[in-house]
Amino acid sequence: SMPTSMQHPSRHVWDFWYHFDAQAKLFHIFYLNADKSLVPSSQHHFSSTVGHAVTSNFDDIDWGNEDSISVLKPPPGHWANTSIWSGDVIEVKNGYLMFYTSRDRTQDDGLTQNIGVAYTDSLWSTQWQVLDTRIRPSAIYQNKSLAGDLTFHAWRDPFLFRLAEQNQIYMLVSAKLADGTIGRNGAIAVLKVTDETFSDAVNGKSEWEYLPPASQPSCYAEMEVPQLYQHPQGSHQLVFSTWAKYDFAPTTNGLGGFQSLTIPDLLNPKQHELKFSPLSQNFHVLMPESEGLY
Repeated sequence: SMPTSMQHPSRHVWDFWYHFDAQAKLFHIFYLNADKSLVPSSQHHFSSTVGHAVTSNFDDIDWGNEDSISVLKPPPGHWANTSIWSGDVIEVKNGYLMFYTSRDRTQDDGLTQNIGVAYTDSLWSTQWQVLDTRIRPSAIYQNKSLAGDLTFHAWRDPFLFRLAEQNQIYMLVSAKLADGTIGRNGAIAVLKVTDETFSDAVNGKSEWEYLPPASQPSCYAEMEVPQLYQHPQGSHQLVFSTWAKYDFAPTTNGLGGFQSLTIPDLLNPKQHELKFSPLSQNFHVLMPESEGLY
């Protein structure tokens, strides 16, 4: 069962991500949160802000004070004028960047998602500086909701990683393919910039390159919160979450939950590009939805 310390004293908390400060041996947790009264009607998704907490062990969590529940919230007069959804924090030479998901209520049906960027010089900051940057779905990726789909539009949950030997920075995004079968077109998008153009891309002055997806298996309505992990022996695990009702993969028995795809040779030294397995349907269920982990 979940430790009692994972319960926020006053807020409903769901998706979270973290940055580890190795020197202080401290995890800075960033989490979506909303008023508990909104949960029964599922309206919490549409009023979420990003909170900040710290822990050394995930047993005891310091939730901070009343300023800590909204270190990133929809800024006035900005395209991200609805609610903030999942993101990723990375360290840069003069501070930290948070890539996050949001929407513009005046665009399409109000559910079209874009990726934004915020900056701070300290992880203890009670208010991140939101940049104007707006990374929109493009190329082969669906750019708004389609009639008849099982879920609404997807362009969310950014996850960044850098390959120093390539001087490249990559971003994974939960997406949908524009030309996929409705209800089976969930995919994990890949975007790329070079080290040299990263700063301009962060500030919205240059475009990311839209690459073929890391995964386009044609058996999920959506593949949420993608992340990539490397095994000590070199292979990689691409992990994501999906609800059981959107899981049509041949190897998962429709269990949904927290799932993964093993990629044995992502960094083949003979090639300059990453070698994902986008068409593979050989997914593993790490924890089914029925066990309460999404």
